[in-house]
Amino acid sequence: MVTIVLYLVSLLVGFLMGITGVGGILIPPALILFSGQETHMAMGTALASFLPVGVVGTVMYRRLGHIEWYKALPYMAGSLAAWPGSLLNARLPAGPLVAMLACIIMFAGLCALRPPRTGKGSAFWQSGKGFFCIGAITGLLAGLTGAGGSVVSIPWMIIAGVSPMTAVGLAMPYQVTTALFGTIGNVANGHVDFAILPYICLMALIGLFAGIAVTKRIPTEVLRKLIGGLCCGLGLFLLLRLILS
Repeated sequence: MVTIVLYLVSLLVGFLMGITGVGGILIPPALILFSGQETHMAMGTALASFLPVGVVGTVMYRRLGHIEWYKALPYMAGSLAAWPGSLLNARLPAGPLVAMLACIIMFAGLCALRPPRTGKGSAFWQSGKGFFCIGAITGLLAGLTGAGGSVVSIPWMIIAGVSPMTAVGLAMPYQVTTALFGTIGNVANGHVDFAILPYICLMALIGLFAGIAVTKRIPTEVLRKLIGGLCCGLGLFLLLRLILS
């Protein structure tokens, strides 16, 4: 029964990622609660599960016309910071990492709920250098926490004026490089559970297909609010779990 709940959570995560690009932050606590994994192992396994989801999501969002490679490539290059982030993860206590991530997620979600504004700052963040910085900062956080990075980078891009659908599409190839290089570091530290990983990936992929199918019918403004609200909820969930644990 416990294993079934874990797989259902993975299915939900895939669905949320298909719609909003975020939701993977639910995997680490689900692994801790329903498989008994310690925090670092759960974070590493969660990050590894985003690799196939990112590959399939990239193909599907590219077909929908929401991935522009001149934006995606510097964004992906910045995500290489997930590798040193994953190495730092093994050397830092889990509690402060989770608290830091929760606060960042809630702040990003609240900002994403506000209508995007144009200006010098948004112009920079939509440039190649800006996308590289977003990828590097959130990639480092992804390696540290196993969150995948998109939970911060997507609302960040929306704040900068990128359309929600484009932000979600760009997050897919970004997740590939983040998960790949973060997982390299986690494997070196023995923090990936390869026994349960294939089942989590399979359920997440099923959910992803369903989520992307639904996304085609969601208006842009609704999608932006959905992403912001989901980020706020996930951040609050992490804080409450940390306080009560």
